[in-house]
Amino acid sequence: MVKIVIATGRPLIREGLQRVLEGAPGLQVAGHAATAGALLERVRELEPDVVLLDLDLVEDRAREVVGRLGRMPNAPVVVGITDRGDPEALLGLVQAGLGGYLLAHREAAGLAEAIRACTAGIFVIDAEIMSELAHDSPLYRYVPAPEEVERARLLSQREIEVLSRIACGKTTAQVAQELYISPKTVRNHLSHVMQKLGVRDRTQAVLFALRVGLIRRQDLLG
Repeated sequence: MVKIVIATGRPLIREGLQRVLEGAPGLQVAGHAATAGALLERVRELEPDVVLLDLDLVEDRAREVVGRLGRMPNAPVVVGITDRGDPEALLGLVQAGLGGYLLAHREAAGLAEAIRACTAGIFVIDAEIMSELAHDSPLYRYVPAPEEVERARLLSQREIEVLSRIACGKTTAQVAQELYISPKTVRNHLSHVMQKLGVRDRTQAVLFALRVGLIRRQDLLG
């Protein structure tokens, strides 16, 4: 049984998630939290497997709270729920340990399956946020399409090494120093990565790599 804590200060969101998850096989809503402080206490008390975190609850402290949850004993998988996707903020949350990123205005179909995927270590992201990478995609994107896997296979081992370090928040200069190459070479590798994956920037490249398994969420946590 996957135990879930719902963390939101908005009653409609809380009640909606509760109704969706009630009766879902293998899932149990073990508790709720309406503040960040209460959430940490509930996680210590209940030791849930998953926290559904309304990112409005923590606002500009989201990365800090996700990081604190990830450092707790029996750390839960944290699935962020937001009203609007922010890819730049998302990368920081992933680096802090976020395991999923879903839009609150989506329909409920697939939520239970998405939660199960998160607990299996699969990075779950809403299709709307990944629309530039996967057209005509299902509600939640957590199974790579065959063409995405093929694109990922185009990357060399060195390109994956560079991208993995960028995903961990390291600068171009830091990556160059670690790999004993020049900053220009790092930038060239990143340019080739984005070209091969068909993405526009580093953030999209990192999210793509997470989805297809080139980078594991656990690797970002050190």
